[in-house]
Amino acid sequence: MRRSFVFLTAILLATACTEKGDIIYLPDPEEEKASTAPLVTVLYDANALGDNSYNDLIYEGVERTAQELGLRTMQQSPRTYEEGLQYLELMFQQMEAAKDSVRRLFIVTSPGYDDFIRKNNKRLEANPYADLLYLETRTPLEGKGSTLFLTYYGAMYEGGRIEAAVERTNALLIGANRQTPAITEAMQGYQDGFEAGLQLLTERQARQNHLFSTYLDETGGGGFSIADTTALRLLRQWSNDDISTLIPVCGGASNTFSRMINATMEDMLIVGIDIYNDCYFSDYSIVKHIDRAVANSIRQWLADGTIPKHQMLGLADGYTEVILNPGRDIYIWTPSGYEGNTVPRLTLEMKQAMHEEAVRKEGEHEG
Repeated sequence: MRRSFVFLTAILLATACTEKGDIIYLPDPEEEKASTAPLVTVLYDANALGDNSYNDLIYEGVERTAQELGLRTMQQSPRTYEEGLQYLELMFQQMEAAKDSVRRLFIVTSPGYDDFIRKNNKRLEANPYADLLYLETRTPLEGKGSTLFLTYYGAMYEGGRIEAAVERTNALLIGANRQTPAITEAMQGYQDGFEAGLQLLTERQARQNHLFSTYLDETGGGGFSIADTTALRLLRQWSNDDISTLIPVCGGASNTFSRMINATMEDMLIVGIDIYNDCYFSDYSIVKHIDRAVANSIRQWLADGTIPKHQMLGLADGYTEVILNPGRDIYIWTPSGYEGNTVPRLTLEMKQAMHEEAVRKEGEHEG
């Protein structure tokens, strides 16, 4: 009888009846409740994650910040551009229709979705708890949403300035394509820095330093990835052309070139782009701290409820920089040439002077 009473009591606790006899089920105290923690969702270009470059930096920055601040995350790398558009539409539908007070931040990492973003961002105004952060655009959004742009001109100028001082260099600047403004601007910065550096050499020295340029995708908007076999073929071709240094401004393809140089021991140096490359074949890296910039924007959003309407950060702000590989010596031209048996090397003082020049040039470039 005792056991029957306990069983009946349990049933009564689990259910209750209205006057009409409808059964209302009370929530199970053991059942996990849906989280109300703020949610950060990130959308990348098609197949962008895994590039060991710009996109992976964003991924890592978001995840570190989420762990630190107790946020939920959802990161999406669609298989195709069309799939990315479908996901954009789904996210906008969900965010504008949400009736709860869960805070949601949607981060779009690529200007490839520019047309959709600018035509639809005002839809988010229906939800006071939803916000948008759009990266890699110089043009602020009309209506709801913030934009963030990391100018690469100054850091690339500093890199070109260093390369021009190198004793006898044949450098090759490799762009992903001509259609992506961030690529062409970065390449222009490097070229401008190199040409400025040549002006400080003697006429004989300047004749021995060369900078060439090429694009992996001459007509389209690709060039951010490359097959190992293609990279190896190009490396052999460039080696036969006596290229001594590669500057690959081409996303994930940069990592492919670096791997192939390490695997084949080609007699060629490579400049780290976007991320620091500490391999033996790299004298310096030109780094873009997009992970820090995105993390800072998330903190602003969480603390203030909003993100500045438009932010442009660069060399002067510390969000881009040139990092020398401490395991390498960079041999350079000097006006006085060699002094005895001493081979001239790039010093930190020389590098700092180049950095200050690059900061000034970036300021002039940005107006």
